[in-house]
Amino acid sequence: MKNLLFTFLISLFVASQVQSEEVEFESPEGWGMAYMSAASLNLSNSYIEPLEFGDIVISAEISTIPKLNLEQQKIGFGGLKYEDLNKSPIFGRGKLKMGFYWDTVFEFSLTPSVEIKGAKPKDLYGFALSKELFENNNLNLGLRIFNLSGYAVADVTCSAEVVNQPLYTPGNPSGCIETSKDKIDLGHHGFELIMKPNMKNEKFEPWFSLTTTKVDSSVRIDAQLELTREIAFVETKGTLNTFTAGLNYSLSEKWVLNLGTSYTPLDVVRPAPAGGDDSFWNFRLGLSFNTY
Repeated sequence: MKNLLFTFLISLFVASQVQSEEVEFESPEGWGMAYMSAASLNLSNSYIEPLEFGDIVISAEISTIPKLNLEQQKIGFGGLKYEDLNKSPIFGRGKLKMGFYWDTVFEFSLTPSVEIKGAKPKDLYGFALSKELFENNNLNLGLRIFNLSGYAVADVTCSAEVVNQPLYTPGNPSGCIETSKDKIDLGHHGFELIMKPNMKNEKFEPWFSLTTTKVDSSVRIDAQLELTREIAFVETKGTLNTFTAGLNYSLSEKWVLNLGTSYTPLDVVRPAPAGGDDSFWNFRLGLSFNTY
């Protein structure tokens, strides 16, 4: 009886230890974290337009998250184990811009904590500070510095679909008995160079940007299996470069429609080809209201 109790306690101790691992940015695990970070990038929804101190612009936007195929979602154990990365097909946030000191624009953004398909953002908010650097009859050029903090909780390791499969079958090879509570840190910071050609048609305002983002991402895996509880911590670091093309269309003096598309090249080294596009490419739709 004592030996049985001792073995049980040792098993609980081992299961409770957090295994930490730092992976390469281009590894399957690192790519998965980079892909999720690209989906949440704190990018601009407009060119930089100077505001008077205290002037406020309120906006909301929704962006798409491309669906990955089955082979692309094999990112566990160096690209051998399937993880459910196809959660919400969209990402949304609200923004508030305000004219600030020294002809800068201060920006605050927040993503609502709404659960979609087992994924829920928490405390996901961003700050940005932008300033017009150059402007003439042909060109508007500005710089935007941004930061994002927060995380998301999702059942990636053991999704509801996996848990409903028989234990140790191809659909549930790890023996998941409960949906996991995996946590991904989406924090990042960077800068965005934004250019707008000045057009004669004031209703249509096209703009373009080049963004460099430093990503220091991590995932905490928390999965209850039949024989043990898997707890692990995986982290990675890297740089993302993003190209954005946008169009602002004035609906009225107060309302502006924001359209955009962003492309983030991503590389991944897999054990076998997965097909599909490993880079991140989305489309964005937003609406802004000028309160001044």
